[in-house]
Amino acid sequence: MIELPALEYHIAHGCNLSCQHCSHYSNFHVAGKLPTVDDADTEYSKWSHRLKPMRFALLGGEPLLNPQVIGHIQLARQHWSDSHLMLVTNGFFLHRFPELPEVLLETNCRLEVSQHGTHEAYVQRFREVKHLVWRWREEYPAIQIKIRQSHRGWMRQYNVEDGKPIPFDSKPAAAYRECMQKTCTQLYRSMLWKCPALAYFNQVEAKLNLHRLPQWQPFRDYEACPPDASDAEVHRFMQRKAIPQCSLCPASRAKFVHPNPLQRSALR
Repeated sequence: MIELPALEYHIAHGCNLSCQHCSHYSNFHVAGKLPTVDDADTEYSKWSHRLKPMRFALLGGEPLLNPQVIGHIQLARQHWSDSHLMLVTNGFFLHRFPELPEVLLETNCRLEVSQHGTHEAYVQRFREVKHLVWRWREEYPAIQIKIRQSHRGWMRQYNVEDGKPIPFDSKPAAAYRECMQKTCTQLYRSMLWKCPALAYFNQVEAKLNLHRLPQWQPFRDYEACPPDASDAEVHRFMQRKAIPQCSLCPASRAKFVHPNPLQRSALR
């Protein structure tokens, strides 16, 4: 088995929030089919007998937009039996799944609820999420739930010109040193991708018509690791640190406080 720190899988690409500079481009509300449990089973089957991730995370987008989230959690545990299983959500739809706490316990899955800002309107809504989480903790003492302060480490992922995202022009090694997604390998379209920025670029490019922007060409040239790659090729993929595409990411962590994530707003 090939070991790796983490493997992540989108069970939804869209999101109900609009957090600018989201590293998964979820703020652009890209269209995309919600992966079914059968879809995921097909993709997992190509890798679960070869990869042993220390952590396997189900996320998005907002994963609770997928009505089959319960089945996805159960399937992930079947395929990645030895991994630390995690569901990452903004929490706004937890109330739709009253059976979720028991499933989390049965599958030994950790729930991570991300707070995405301090805007007053958002905080008022998020307070309802925290109340539900606190109640679940009381009713299910063994449940693993963490509220992560995602907004505290929020950073600018790209520049903006004429309302469109424009990549940075960095030294790859410098950008890699500052990268917060070094271990965020994505499983998407049955292939392995170094990070979310590369995996889901095609979606935002299509949504915003970025095809005529030559600055993004290195992302277009990126080749993901296919399931028919040899073990040696997969090892090389895992061991590579800075790659040319890293030059399109920031070489310093420019803190960014996005507007109210409950509302869409012009890029800045």
